[in-house]
Amino acid sequence: MEQTKTEYVRPLNDLSVARALYNFRDLCNKVNRRSDLKKVSNELNLDKNTLRRAVNEAKILSIFPNILKSKVGPLSVFKTERELKLFANNHDIDKLGVRQLHKAVQEWRRKVEQNPRVLLTSLQHDLIVGSALGDANIRQREKNCNFRVGHSKLQEKYLLWKYKIFQEFILSKPKWNIRYINGYVIKTLNLSTVTHKVFNFYRKLFYKKNVKKVTRELLNLLNPRSLAIWLCDDGCYAKKQGYIILCTNSYSLKEHEIMKKYFEEIWSLSPTIGFRDNKYHYLRFKQEDSKKLVEIVKPFIPKFMSYKIGEKNV
Repeated sequence: MEQTKTEYVRPLNDLSVARALYNFRDLCNKVNRRSDLKKVSNELNLDKNTLRRAVNEAKILSIFPNILKSKVGPLSVFKTERELKLFANNHDIDKLGVRQLHKAVQEWRRKVEQNPRVLLTSLQHDLIVGSALGDANIRQREKNCNFRVGHSKLQEKYLLWKYKIFQEFILSKPKWNIRYINGYVIKTLNLSTVTHKVFNFYRKLFYKKNVKKVTRELLNLLNPRSLAIWLCDDGCYAKKQGYIILCTNSYSLKEHEIMKKYFEEIWSLSPTIGFRDNKYHYLRFKQEDSKKLVEIVKPFIPKFMSYKIGEKNV
């Protein structure tokens, strides 16, 4: 019995031909997540890189309908619509030639990496600073980094609040992850942003030799709002004693001494450095200092996290 061989048809990889065959806006609507690229590519037998270029072209032309298609390439490195518009507000993209546009984009990306406030909102910046001191990580991914954080079921609303703030940088909705540690089931809701040069700044600031470290330089970036976020991540309110603890267990004694000095000099608070289980340090604020700390952060504590400062959630 003869076997018939399935003829292999090479995926279409010519963008100009793809323009004649497909409506790029329709393709763009089909590709909402990274995983959709492979799925749609297989369905249409369209080369994945060509599909990505088609989607980028549709997105950019939806914002700048009169721009030359030859300029889509250099502009496609922008991963959010807001960044694309910010760049366009600072550069006349209609007058710039393609080579000039490439140079301007490269310069913009260098600027963003050196000063993230060029791109990030003040809330996004404060969230990274406060949360990276707490539960979040800035992960190195090849050349650029991304921002990642996870929270338990109790703090699901808090994680979704963070997701809303960073949604423009996130391709997929937060996902639940289950781990088993010492016989216990640990379920966390996680979010992860795209990789971007803007997060490289924070990676360099927070990490030394791939280990998160507290320095006075990064503590000086704190303000009442980022301090509130740090408290929401790592804080604990002891109701009986009426004081706040920062569960800064992953940091060394030297780092706790830096934190203690910072609170004394900047906020006129004098936390005690505690020690437990013969290996973990933490910061404990006495009752009067806890009251002062609550007054500082309360305007910036999300209502559903009020238990962190000894109040009922709203």
